[in-house]
This record gives sequence, structure tokens and C-alpha cells, in this order.
Amino acid sequence: MKNKLFIFLRVSVMCLCFINAEFAYGFSDNTQENVITITGTRTARAFIESPVSSAQISAEDIQQSAADNIADALRDVPGIQVDDAATPGMKRITLRGESSLRVAILIDGQEITDHSTYGAPLLLDTSMVERIEVIRGTSSVLYGGKALGGVINVITKKGGGKPIQFSATSSYHSATNGQQLAASVYGEVAGFDYRVSFSDTDHEDRETPDETINNSSFANDGFMIYLARQVGEHLIGLTYDEFNLSSEIATSIPNFLLDMPQRDRTKFSIFYQLEDIGETFKKIHLDAYDQTIDRTFLQHFEMNTPLQPPMSMNMIVDTEIKEKLDTQGINSQVDFSLNERHYIIMGLQNTRDKVDKNTVNVTQSTMLIGGIAGTPQIRESSSLESAELETNAIYLQDEWRISNQWIITIGARHYSVDASLIRSSRTGLNPSDNKDSELIGSFAVNYAVNSKNNLRAVFSQGYHYPTLLQIATGATAAGTYRNPNPDLSPETSDNFEFGYRLRNGDWLVDSVFFYTEAENYITTRSCSELPLTCLTPEDDIYINADAAKTKGIELNLVQGVSQDVSSYLSLTWLSREETFGSFTTKDTGSPSLFGRLGLKVKGASEWFNNYYVDTYIRAASGAKVSDANGERETFAGWGTLNLALGSYLGAEENYQLNLDFSNLLDKKYSPAKETLIAPGRSLMIRLSADF
Repeated sequence: MKNKLFIFLRVSVMCLCFINAEFAYGFSDNTQENVITITGTRTARAFIESPVSSAQISAEDIQQSAADNIADALRDVPGIQVDDAATPGMKRITLRGESSLRVAILIDGQEITDHSTYGAPLLLDTSMVERIEVIRGTSSVLYGGKALGGVINVITKKGGGKPIQFSATSSYHSATNGQQLAASVYGEVAGFDYRVSFSDTDHEDRETPDETINNSSFANDGFMIYLARQVGEHLIGLTYDEFNLSSEIATSIPNFLLDMPQRDRTKFSIFYQLEDIGETFKKIHLDAYDQTIDRTFLQHFEMNTPLQPPMSMNMIVDTEIKEKLDTQGINSQVDFSLNERHYIIMGLQNTRDKVDKNTVNVTQSTMLIGGIAGTPQIRESSSLESAELETNAIYLQDEWRISNQWIITIGARHYSVDASLIRSSRTGLNPSDNKDSELIGSFAVNYAVNSKNNLRAVFSQGYHYPTLLQIATGATAAGTYRNPNPDLSPETSDNFEFGYRLRNGDWLVDSVFFYTEAENYITTRSCSELPLTCLTPEDDIYINADAAKTKGIELNLVQGVSQDVSSYLSLTWLSREETFGSFTTKDTGSPSLFGRLGLKVKGASEWFNNYYVDTYIRAASGAKVSDANGERETFAGWGTLNLALGSYLGAEENYQLNLDFSNLLDKKYSPAKETLIAPGRSLMIRLSADF
């Protein structure tokens, strides 16, 4: 710990001593009150007029939080819960009770595809983020099949306004003895906009109020290059970025170990954009990308099986899974206006995923007689699978301004999907093919009561095609094989929303009631229970059997007590009913209430020209999980008291110091969607400089 703290202090002192330049700043209230436009409709529209439930997290919001990853930066957005799957270095997002498998993750509008059982992780460092756009609720019409639950679109930082600029950030997290270092060189030279960024993060095992969680360390590093040139109304550019992650997995189960030594992402993309073409055509956008995700997963478990006395059998099973996912994507969109009342967008998308998977199982069996071990018998097996998924889609949306008060937004999307298992060395798993096509739609109405009050109603359909793991390759878990099912149907949903927004000098209110019905959810069942073909009857197989009904209220409220003091509330009420075959339950693992309540003060003093102090409570009610076997797990409700403060420093205010004191009362708790105990009382220190 001393070594990492020394590194942090050394970098901080270097920043304070040598960096001196002009820095444009503005404090965010961790709300949307300063947001002018959002792109939830793939077009720029004033926030108060947006038909979708949306939120934005700025780079400054991240700077002022204790978040060391993108998922934690989104923790207080209404409707969002963080899911760690016992892997602290690879957290994911759930939206409105939908698993991360049904949430689309985009970086600069390009999807991070994933064919695991959990969904796409957020493989990007927070230092490279300009803002994060969150669209809550079904968005499959505009953003594709993974957007059944919602969309997370991460917009990365680009160039600057000077020939050469430099920024650096150094953070220290006491709960994990963790450090986070990042630096960027950026600017504009001879018409070229550029940025080169680097990040490195290293966290040790997590400290909780009672103990240290073993096998909870993680590390990652990232690198990004951005280059673009503006020629008149034409913008053309390219981006290369990579993110390398390794994370331990804290199972807390004796004789059962998991590890994720590799979860790396590399992407190269190019883009072209033309704006202000004429009265009819407004914008043309084209982009293409090639993305590779490499994953290595290790599993080790030991067990002893009693036999006829005095005999028993010791068994050790080691599994190594190496997987490579290659994705090529092309996106195109044309914006045009038939007249002043109709703004239309039309887009074409093509995505091709190819998964190459290598699974090696080594089983060591040892017979014991009266405690005396015999000669170990070692059996090794391996399998190779290769599968592909191609998705073609066309979407159309018309934003129709009927009058100054009424806006109708109508959208539709047609999918054409082709999935196939190309080859497999696993005995009994033969090449297969699955094709599907679907037309879905959305309809939204906005009514402006006046310039400060807006009502909206939305209907949207969701579509989620099975992953290649579910439909083609299958999966190995704890020594059991889960058979793929080439006859799976897509998951679908219908989503209804009714919202109200108020925005004036003292108040910001963003509220919505939503109701979603989903069906054909994919789950697993024992092969022995079904008339389906499996490799062995003791294994499981993926089937369409589950459904869900979800309703809730999301509220984001900010009240300006005075010019420098504001109170805020982010609150979610969620009720979800899930059906598993013939079993229905409302005990789905989601708390019915969760959110954040705080008071933020801004000001200036002789020592700190501009500072903020944010005192807040983060809390959630209890939750339960029940299954068809009558088993029930209970999660206690919890609440934490936290304090965040920070200020700009230096004669030219080009440094920023942020401190976040989390869980001040050192409460032991675990959020319902997270497997691990949360950190105890801890401190995050972050120092940034820009010149």
C-alpha cells in the first residue's frame, strides 16, 4: 500500500509543480439541467422534448465521483443497477430489471457485441470518456437487438482548440489500495483534430468492514488514437483503441476457483460525416469498424464423492476456455427534411460476428480406500467450435412537428438475421443454421404544455436475437455442458411509457411511469425433462420458456435552494414479475426502491476559487429471489452516508482536486444485484491537470 500511495503522491506533486495553463471549467450538478440536446432519437433534440427516457453523465460528473469504471459512474441514474457477477474488474449494467445481456453497449455509436451468458462489459477507461448517454427502456428500433432493456452509448474525448494540449489524472482508492493513472495529448494542427490517450489501473483485494475479499483484485490498461480532419462541411476520421483487462473472480466457495486472466478489446474504425447539405438533405453519416475481443476463462473445482465404505473418490476438474470474437460492422444514416415539419432519418446497418472457441477439460480422479490414495487417473478432452452471426437492418424514423405544442415520432426497423454453427469437434454437435426476420415499431407523442412543461407517451417494441452461445456453440459450466438449441426464437417485448418533464429556474423534474411485457426469454432446462436432442441426458439445454412483466416509476428531481445550494433526488420504484415455465414469482432479486438523495453546495473562497461539497445518501430496500424448487434468498436493505468535495486549484485554475468519502459509517452491505460485499469506509483521491 505504501508503494502505491507513494506513486500517487509523486505523480500528484509533479502535476502541481510543472503544469500551468488555462482551463475552461464548469461545475455539473450531476443532473441534466445543463444538457441542451440528446441523441436518444439518433438526432439532436432538446432534452425537454425528447420522447425517450434519457440521462447524460459528463466527464465532470465522473471526475467528481469515486467511480473507477464506467458502470459505477452510472450507478445513480434512475433505473440502473450494477451487476458484478463476483468479478469486480468487469462490472455490467442492468436496466429496469433487465439483465445486462439485454442492454446495448455502444462506444461512439458502435456496439460492443458479446456472446457470453452475462452480456457486454464496459471495456473502456473512464479517463477517455467525454460523456455517457443512457436510454432507458426498449430501444431496439433505432439501436438494434441488444437494446431490449436500453442503451449505454459512451462518447469518447476528441481533439482540442490549440495545437498541443496535455491532460493527466492520478487517482488513489483506499478500499482496494488501487491506483488509476491516465494521460492524453490532444489538439488541432493544420486542420487535423487529434488525441492520443493512455490509461493504467491496478486494484488489489477489496477491503470490507469485516474482512478482505480474497481473489477480488483486477488490473487494466488502455490506449486510444483519434485523428480527424474537417474540410468544409465534410468530416473524415479514424479511431484505434484497445483495452486489456484481467480480473480475479471471488467465488467464496471452498475448492471452487474462477479466474478471468484476459478480457481484451481492440477496435479500428473510420467515419465520414457531411452536414448542412441543403434544404432537403441535412446530414449523411457513414462508419465502419473491425473489433476483436479475446477472452480467457479458467475454472477449477475439487470434490470428494463417498462410495461403498471404506472407499471414496477424489475428483479435480480444470477447464480452460479461450474465445475470440471478431466483429465487422457498417453503419450508415441519412437525415433529410421534406418540409419544416418533418425531419426523417433512414439508416442501414450490417454486423458480422464470428466466434472461435477452444475448450479444454482436464479431469483427475483418485480412488481412496481407507484414506489411502491410489494412482490418479487423468482424462483430457477438448473441443473446437466456430460460429457466425450476420445481422442486416434498415430503420426509418419520422419526427413530425404537428404544431408548436405537438410532436409525433414514428419509427420502424426490419431485421434479417442468419446464425450458423460452422464447425465443431464436439461429438454429436453438428453444423446448424437459424434464420429470422422481424419488423418492429415505435410511436411517441410529446405535448408541450408551455416552454417549461412537457408531457410524453411512448410505445416501443423490443427484439433480442439469441447469442451464438445459446443457439450454436453451447457452454460449459461447473463441469456441465449446456447444449445449444438451433430452434430458439428471439426474445421480444412491448414497452409503454408516460412521462412528465419540468424545467425552470429553480426546479428540474424528469419523471416517467413504464410498463413492459416480455416473452420468449431464453433459459436452461434439464435435457432429461424435455423431448429435445442433447449430447448427454444429464446436461442442460437452452429453450424459450420464461417471460416477465415489469412496471416502475423513475424520478430525477433537482431543486435550487439558492444560487449556490441545490438539493436533488434520484429514485426508482420497480416491480417485476418473472415466469419460469409454470412457476411465477415477484421475488426477482431487484429492490423495489433504490436511489440517491443529496445536498450540493458550490462556492468560492480565498483558498479555493471554485469548490463544491456534495453530501448524499445512497440506499436501496431489501430484495428476495425465489425459484421453482422453493428456495429463497434474501438481501437486506441498506443505506450509506457519503461526502464528495473538490475544487479547482492554481492561479489559472488548471488543476482539479476531488475527494470522495464513501460509506462513512462503515456499513456492511451488498447491493442485491452484486455478489460481493461492498467496500467499507473508504477514500478516493483524484488530481487532474490540463494545459
